[in-house]
Amino acid sequence: MKRYLLVKVFAWFWLTIIATMLLLLGISMLQPDVVETHRISKPMLQNLKQLEQALIRANERPNFELNKVAKLRKRKARNIYLSHRDTEKSVAADPNIKTLNLELLSFTEDAKPAAIFTPEYKAFGPLELTLQGESYRLYLIFENHTPSALIKLRTLPLWVKIAVVLGASLLLCFWFTRDLLSPIKELQKAAAKLSRGELSSRADINTKRQDELGQLGHDFNLMADKLESLVNNQKRLLADISHELRSPLTRLQMATGLAAGHATAQSQSYIERIEREAQLVENMLSDILHLSKLEADQVPIDKQIIKLNELLDPILEDALFEAQQLGKNLVVTALPEATLYGDPMLLNRAFENIIRNAIKYATSRINVDIESDGDLLLCTISDDGKGVSEDMLDKLCIPFFRVSSARTPSKNQMGGFGLGLAIAQHALKVHDAHIEFSNNIGLQVSIRIPLHR
Repeated sequence: MKRYLLVKVFAWFWLTIIATMLLLLGISMLQPDVVETHRISKPMLQNLKQLEQALIRANERPNFELNKVAKLRKRKARNIYLSHRDTEKSVAADPNIKTLNLELLSFTEDAKPAAIFTPEYKAFGPLELTLQGESYRLYLIFENHTPSALIKLRTLPLWVKIAVVLGASLLLCFWFTRDLLSPIKELQKAAAKLSRGELSSRADINTKRQDELGQLGHDFNLMADKLESLVNNQKRLLADISHELRSPLTRLQMATGLAAGHATAQSQSYIERIEREAQLVENMLSDILHLSKLEADQVPIDKQIIKLNELLDPILEDALFEAQQLGKNLVVTALPEATLYGDPMLLNRAFENIIRNAIKYATSRINVDIESDGDLLLCTISDDGKGVSEDMLDKLCIPFFRVSSARTPSKNQMGGFGLGLAIAQHALKVHDAHIEFSNNIGLQVSIRIPLHR
């Protein structure tokens, strides 16, 4: 039968209670017979005193016999027990009383009248009186019909009861909670990895688990399989389309070049417009193919030792020229003496895309701060543009993602395709680097990349 989570929780709750009770009973059986005393009730004390007076009056009769105390015309007369220092002289109204372990009463002989509880019986007394010249202690004794195990359980010290209940419940509840939360934690970790783009991540949940959490894990993994398949098919389709478009685009560019040689002055501007748009499509297709290869790990990586200034000086020089043409100020800190170990082409593409993106969306100023910190190179590229809303920051590296008007370039600037930061992220990922986006006046891009030692 299928085990549902509701039944499992219900069963575990009662299992905890039953296990705790059994453990308490087991511990109580290990302790010896003990005496537990309580304050005697007023009605019971009154009964004792009435029996005491009845015995004293009966003792004055010449034919009174102690072994016939059960014949006294008093309620509870059959429960009388007269204790003597010499056990042979002790008198019990009911013969069954002498079969009990009456030695436990010796602990209360010198005490005031009380209610006395033992595993076999409960007694009330004593009251001292003299009968036929002998000193006795009067008790009322009632046999216990409650199982001795429960009596011993009742007489356990309070601290033992509390310790057993807390210990057993904590242990069993911890065991159950761990079993309950383990698949939830696995689902949480797998969901977090999926959100970071790790489409191969799956929830590691025991396939033999048949409750709702097991079914949830199975459904989650099924969803992840379909999601990975859909995304991979989409990337493959995009790469295939881009590859197929390059041939007609090449022919279009060749035809445009031939047409330009026979164009009139009036149509020359249209030919130039066609050439510019064709070049934009060529650049976009090139970026798409490059990104597809990066995502599929098909780009050959040629890692080598690179001096930081040799890598960044040409990029910063071109960026400075581009910024000046747009009337913007590019501020670069002095480059530290450092070396990297990586592919020069991929790193060049990553830094160039990020810096050019900052120039494009800046209002008037771009800051490039680069410093070494131990084993890491810290690069911060920030602009004074309008920034990006907080809920959009983690989407900036999604291919073709374009923020709304907040980051739209002006009329004099050519808009991008939403591929530059995606390419930069994948290129840095190959080098175990981390890229992070935040708002600081405008958009701030922080890069941490390991240094070569």
